[in-house]
Amino acid sequence: MTDTSAAAPPITRKPLTPLAGDGCVRVVDPPEIAITMTPDAAEISGLRLIAEADQARRKANPAV
Repeated sequence: MTDTSAAAPPITRKPLTPLAGDGCVRVVDPPEIAITMTPDAAEISGLRLIAEADQARRKANPAV
């Protein structure tokens, strides 16, 4: 039987905010613990990470 008395972790609705650097991507507001995200927040975070990864590669290798 599962114990349901423990509170479920809060669901984060705010997407992560990554920033492109020279050959790296820095996430400005990562939580210190694992987070539970809404599907929308997870999708937006993923898209933002992909976009910033592309910019970081371009900064590191401008000829590419």
